[in-house]
Amino acid sequence: MSWESSIILGKGEKIVSSWKGNREIRERVVEKDSLSSRQVVEATRRVKGILVLTNQRLLFLEEHGIFGKSFHQTLSSPLEKIEGISMGGLMLPFVTITADTGTYVYHISGVGKKEFEPFRQLVMEQCQKRREDIEREKKKEKVQVVLDFSSLKEYMERGGLVLQKTKCPECGGPIMLPDTGNQTKCEHCGSVIFAQDIFEKIKSLI
Repeated sequence: MSWESSIILGKGEKIVSSWKGNREIRERVVEKDSLSSRQVVEATRRVKGILVLTNQRLLFLEEHGIFGKSFHQTLSSPLEKIEGISMGGLMLPFVTITADTGTYVYHISGVGKKEFEPFRQLVMEQCQKRREDIEREKKKEKVQVVLDFSSLKEYMERGGLVLQKTKCPECGGPIMLPDTGNQTKCEHCGSVIFAQDIFEKIKSLI
């Protein structure tokens, strides 16, 4: 089983990069001092696996098995929730990734002090792109509710453009623009076209 097949990608999601390594997991363990005495201590263990960066998430896949390897996703951090990345350790460098869901420590193969900054930049650039994509989608959804074909035609007329027909972005067939409503349907392929989509195409012409 390849580690790629253990990931279920979301809509528009793609793998950007991956690194072998392990993740530190802190656990509370009960230790026996004597036959009658017990105490709870915090212990750290390392789990081998793959750290995967997509354009939407940072994932950790635990590796299991010796002869037949299998991978299981045990951690998924949305990129928009990641707050920072730092490096620590003198002899054995480790990477700390802070998100609003917690702080995670990784020992990543091939990422030492010299390689840390390119690693950090790659992840943080994807985080910024993800935030921009989410904001862009929010704005688009908001405008689609407000912008209808009547206000679109007013906007075009103010810019000196009279447009009665346009082409379907899916099949290229001619579409008559309605007078009202915020969406219409292509008679040729059945695709739904929003007034916002037409606005995005013609605003550069005005």
